Amino acid sequence: MSFLIHIDEHVDAAQWKRLLAESNYASPFQTKPFYDFCNAAPGYEAHVYAVANQEGVYHALCVATIQREKGMKSYFSRRAVIYGGLLLNETNGNEATALLLETLWNHIKKKIIFIEIRNFHDYGDHAQVFKKMNWEYVPHLNIKVNLSHEKIDDLMATFKYNRRREIKLTRKAGITSKIAENENEISTVYDILYSLYHERIRLPLPPLQFFIDFWKSGIMKAFVVADKDKVVGGAFCPFFEGKAIYTFYYCGIRDYKPKTYPTHLAVMAALEYGMDNNLEFLDFMGAGKPDEVYGVRQYKMEFGGTLVEEGRYRKVVNNALYALGKRVVEWKKKKRSKQVDKWHMVRKNRNRDFW
Repeated sequence: MSFLIHIDEHVDAAQWKRLLAESNYASPFQTKPFYDFCNAAPGYEAHVYAVANQEGVYHALCVATIQREKGMKSYFSRRAVIYGGLLLNETNGNEATALLLETLWNHIKKKIIFIEIRNFHDYGDHAQVFKKMNWEYVPHLNIKVNLSHEKIDDLMATFKYNRRREIKLTRKAGITSKIAENENEISTVYDILYSLYHERIRLPLPPLQFFIDFWKSGIMKAFVVADKDKVVGGAFCPFFEGKAIYTFYYCGIRDYKPKTYPTHLAVMAALEYGMDNNLEFLDFMGAGKPDEVYGVRQYKMEFGGTLVEEGRYRKVVNNALYALGKRVVEWKKKKRSKQVDKWHMVRKNRNRDFW
């Protein structure tokens, strides 16, 4: 079969939408709203590639986002990420998949140090194509929660006992959740998330405007967890109509009140939205590497999900810069960790009641 390539403004929106509706690999990260959002977000750049037959019908497509960190890391962190994996039509075998990968690589390799495809589906049927084209498979786990239950109680019956108990205690204390309705609510949830990332996780976090614009794109829901008028947690969750919702970020105030767990309700808000809107599953967007201890994995598993290995595919443009970049990022992370530890000690000495 003979194929044609379409890139960026030459990609037909109608054919793109049709492929999304038909493909078993669809996700919000391969949609036009996500492509437009990334091209408007500071520090991001996006490209879309489509493979069509002679009749103009699309058989394969992907949205690749180019990301750079700020400051010194910007040169060493130039990377392309394809969230969710490739959007494929199975009728053509692997020919269109191979052409898509070849086009993607040739078009983007001069702009980046490496490219990574983060699969949210099983691409085992295409493994030989990736291998033949020198893509490295990187084992990576994920957790998916089946939402095909009649009642929320049926879903909660799949949770670990302690998780069910903690959720009930939190709700008994009067803490509730809802869909965010305005930018002010999103900003308040973001403040909690920022504190979490600054003080404990110690990883970069996109700015507030990133989340507001993502929310405005129409493919992300924001959820608020509140104790009366006080916001104590929330979540930012992309979703794909009729298919799935994804826990991009979620948070809650740590040790807010005895026997309350706002973070649990942030996840519950996404689960309940998924069930109310007939989505098939909730995707936790990662559970670490199989050979590494990852504490968050256990937390996520207690919501009754299934552990899967859909993995990632990676291809490095410049091995020397890639290795150097990894060292620079680790150095910056350790430096930030020491700074935060010092900040914690100052806070502890100044106000012991805080702890």
